Amino acid sequence: MNWMLLPVGFLAGVCASMGIGGGFVLMLYLTLFAGLAQKDAQLFNLLFFLPVAALALFQHKKNGLIDAKAAKSAVWAGLGGAAAGAVGAVWLSNEWISKLFAVLILLAGLKELFGKKDGSGG
Repeated sequence: MNWMLLPVGFLAGVCASMGIGGGFVLMLYLTLFAGLAQKDAQLFNLLFFLPVAALALFQHKKNGLIDAKAAKSAVWAGLGGAAAGAVGAVWLSNEWISKLFAVLILLAGLKELFGKKDGSGG
């Protein structure tokens, strides 16, 4: 067992349950430090995410933090996106998926650094 997965998994779980990108933490570790191919890391990330998401959903629902109407729309859009992503993952090579992931992370970082803040704290 790779013992480094314990703190990485814990950090990824905390981030994922707060909605701030646990998959990002896990994907970076798996691809950069554990040497997994992008597609293998994605599979591991999806398997990791399912129980974390279920627990977070239960807690957020219990605390009244879920807008059911908005969630319903988001779920349907997410299912469509997941289907499109699954098809894309079959057709794209690991190299292209890695490059697309890098561009996505770069754009997210640039938006965070230079984007206009709305002051809402979230």
